[in-house]
Amino acid sequence: MSEDLPLENPQRRLSPPATTAPEDESEDKGQGWLLRILLGWHASFTMMGLVLEVLLWAAAAPWYAHLVLYGLAAAYVTLGGPALAGAKPPRAGHLFLACAYAGTILLTAVDDRTPVALYLLLPITFALLAPIGLAVGACAAITLLTDALYLDHHAFSARAVGETALQNATTWLFALLVGYFVTQLLDENRRRGELIRQLEESRALLHSAYHEAGVTAERHRLAQEIHDTIGQGLTSTLMLIRAADAAAHHDPDRVRERLALAEKTVSENLAEARAVVTATGPLHLRSAPLDTAIENLTARLGDELGISAEAHITGRPLPLDATLQVVLLRCAQEALANVRKHARARRVRVQLSYHPQTALLEITDDGRGFDAEQVQGFGLRGMRSRAEQVNGAVSVVSRPGEGTRVTVEVAWER
Repeated sequence: MSEDLPLENPQRRLSPPATTAPEDESEDKGQGWLLRILLGWHASFTMMGLVLEVLLWAAAAPWYAHLVLYGLAAAYVTLGGPALAGAKPPRAGHLFLACAYAGTILLTAVDDRTPVALYLLLPITFALLAPIGLAVGACAAITLLTDALYLDHHAFSARAVGETALQNATTWLFALLVGYFVTQLLDENRRRGELIRQLEESRALLHSAYHEAGVTAERHRLAQEIHDTIGQGLTSTLMLIRAADAAAHHDPDRVRERLALAEKTVSENLAEARAVVTATGPLHLRSAPLDTAIENLTARLGDELGISAEAHITGRPLPLDATLQVVLLRCAQEALANVRKHARARRVRVQLSYHPQTALLEITDDGRGFDAEQVQGFGLRGMRSRAEQVNGAVSVVSRPGEGTRVTVEVAWER
């Protein structure tokens, strides 16, 4: 019993990607934390806006001062807030800072109490400007300008200088602490966003890879099924037609017998093709148990080749798992197909043995044999692949001129 020509087409079973629910849950928690921080910032700016509005009304400020304050509120809503949340690019935050600085200077020129806005303006500067040196420079500039305007309101008195120094110390301490915290939070959020983007790209690549692997596995499955059913059936039909043609002039009865077998083989092959397409399982196992199916396959081989072909069932036949039955049946079909095509045997023996924990299938012939270490074709690899799917094993013992023995062993449970 020889083998087919080699054909590389290995099959690997891949598991789908693991679920990422815990990561998604932690991501939601992180985004929730950021949302609460941002809501706090929004509430603080709203409160600061109300305080400044009250101060302006108390100081009987001109109408354009209120207009500037409303413009700052609109700039925060459209530029500053979205820039803090990462919904707009950094240049939107820079534009907001420019508007906020100009508005703060104008309001300070109108009312000396409006520099209180620096308590929020300096921290957001640290959050929106990078690197840190640029943020420090911008904060220092706006502080000095508002200090100059404040001192001008108070004629540069010693008391005003002291008040300015105290206000600057508290403002900068608060700004550094809050700005550092917010900066770290936003940096972490940006890193998290970049990580999420990379994870989404990796997930897309994995999805594509699993899709391609699934397509490849399905192609191999179909190739293996076609090889084990349609390919073998066509080979058998061709041999029967050739035998009928050889006997056409001297043995009409044999011609009719060969053609009848060919017709039956073609009919079974058509049914097998439908079974492959619909994935309903082997035809032989739908109409008979495994033992009978193997006996029928062996008897068919003997009839086609006109040789002695025997099937023996030993042990107590018990129902096997459907997957195990398919593996044993396909391995038997492949081994007998190789006997038909290559072995030129005169005698074939098939034995299915049931043991307490295993089932053993042996196919032995007295044909011309082959070098089992050199010949590793698609059929043998397909048998081994099927057996490995159920934690089984296939062994082949053969030498040129000494016949072949193929053994398939699978484990099973009662």
